[in-house]
Formats: sequence, structure tokens, C-alpha cells
Amino acid sequence: MDRRYYNRHMTEATDVANGLGVLDRLMYVMHRIRVSTADAVTATLADLDLTGTQALILESLYEIGEAGGAELARRCLVSRQALSAPLDKLEKRALVSRPASHHSARVRPISLTKEGRAVAEQVRERVAALEEQSRSHFEGARLDDFKGMLEAYAEFWEQAAVRAGAGSNRRG
Repeated sequence: MDRRYYNRHMTEATDVANGLGVLDRLMYVMHRIRVSTADAVTATLADLDLTGTQALILESLYEIGEAGGAELARRCLVSRQALSAPLDKLEKRALVSRPASHHSARVRPISLTKEGRAVAEQVRERVAALEEQSRSHFEGARLDDFKGMLEAYAEFWEQAAVRAGAGSNRRG
């Protein structure tokens, strides 16, 4: 939605600790980035009929090769359970393979099929183009500084989540 709409209708909501309105919080800006990024990726991949999570699974398998579900979930920043439905859909489309004959269903290796590899290559090209567009607003050292700040911010929240008992750090 339009930021002006939120500014007019939601500025009453303030943070008691520091007086910041919801829209002034860095967390809100990061949420906007996350939502907008997901929307842009989804639109870019619409003709491939892939969700963002499915695209990330394909890209991850393209990079690391065969992987177990737990490793793939960590890399995709989701729980093992949340990985199940997207993997099932990718398997039904013959984009990934999970051999049923493996000795344990919990550790079945997941890999790209030939068709999955071709789709993953398309995903990588399109997502890389989006990434390049976003980076084009920054110059060398400025981009490095920005990335460093984002890494520090992410690290803080990962540690805060662990301290709060929200589970283990998902970052691989």
C-alpha cells in the first residue's frame, strides 16, 4: 500500500519506549523490503509458476547439489515442516527428486532433475537481474557499507530470536 495512506491513518500507533511511530521503525522498513522483494520475485517468476520458497529451493539445490531436508530448510530459512509442501509440489512437477528407496524418509537426499536444473538456471538469471537492479542504486564502498549494516542488523535479530527462545539460528 501507499506509504502516505499509512502515514495518514496509522501515525497514532507509537512505540512507548522511544516515541517512534510504527512507520518510523527500522523493523517496519525491513518488513517493507521483505514484502516488496517477495512480490517482485513472485511477479518475475510468475510464468514459471513458482513461489519464492520454491525458487529458493531450486536455487539452493543448484548451488549445493544434493542435500538433505534439514540442510535445505536451514539454507532456505524455514523449518523442515515448512519445506514439505513446496518440495511436494516441486516433486509433482518433476523438478526435484527424492528417492523413495532411501533407507530413511527423514534423510532422503533431494536433488534437481534435468528439468529442475533448467528451471533453476532461469530462476537464477531472473533473480540475479533483480538483485543487480537493486544494487545499481549504490556505488562500490557505499554498497559494502550498506551490506555490512544489514548483516549486523540481521545478526542482532538472529541472536535476539535465540535469546527469546524462538529456536535455533537458521542461518547456515
